Amino acid sequence: MSGIPSELPAIPARRSRLGKELIYRTLVLPACWRMFHRVWLKVEGPLPHPADGPLVVTMNHPSWWDGYMAFLLDKRVFRERFESYIMMEERQLRAYRFFTLCGAFSVERRRPGEAERSIAYISRLLRERRNRILWILPQGRITPNDQRPITVYPGAARVALRVNGALLWPVALRYEFRGEQQPEAFIRAGPPHRPSPEDDERSLTAAIQARLTAAVDALRDEVNGERLEGYSALLEGRPGINRVFDRLLAITRLGRGD
Repeated sequence: MSGIPSELPAIPARRSRLGKELIYRTLVLPACWRMFHRVWLKVEGPLPHPADGPLVVTMNHPSWWDGYMAFLLDKRVFRERFESYIMMEERQLRAYRFFTLCGAFSVERRRPGEAERSIAYISRLLRERRNRILWILPQGRITPNDQRPITVYPGAARVALRVNGALLWPVALRYEFRGEQQPEAFIRAGPPHRPSPEDDERSLTAAIQARLTAAVDALRDEVNGERLEGYSALLEGRPGINRVFDRLLAITRLGRGD
């Protein structure tokens, strides 16, 4: 481990509890409430706990909204038991620098030295405390949900191998219109897994890719087959115009005595 450089990434995290809460209350939560009819969640296997060790969450990346889904999981499922960090593309983070208050830090995959600094930075942070979590979108770019094969960069594996006792948690995301004015978001999380003692970067990257693909495929099949047993509402959004109109009709009928 002594060979890992200790330099900071181009944009390190500047975590602030107050700043994070303000961003959640004024930006993330209102946007999700306006955009989605409902956000659904299903957790497979045990929910990770800080006692289990540092957590690396690997999420597929089908939409601009994916970071907001991570925010909802952090606030409403983990209830901030973990200290969160999220890896963001440097260009994007420069445009939305306030996200550093939530634990965002930069990565630039096109510059290997800069990417290594980001990997070393978050690996050191996760080694220091068991209650830290990395949210990472290992596909590296927005990719259509049903495009196969799902391919991932090795960053998540590199972090997990450098952090003794790290737990990996695959999270599948999907967004669908299902008879409502607004779309619904679906989150299928877990089960957690750990690197095996025999894993190297290549084998663990393949395992992360396989588990994420399995989670994304299972979510697709459950949503398309309307097999939503085990899902619960993580967020109830603003009623669409169809719901508002139905309520007005019901009030009108009640007033007429129908």
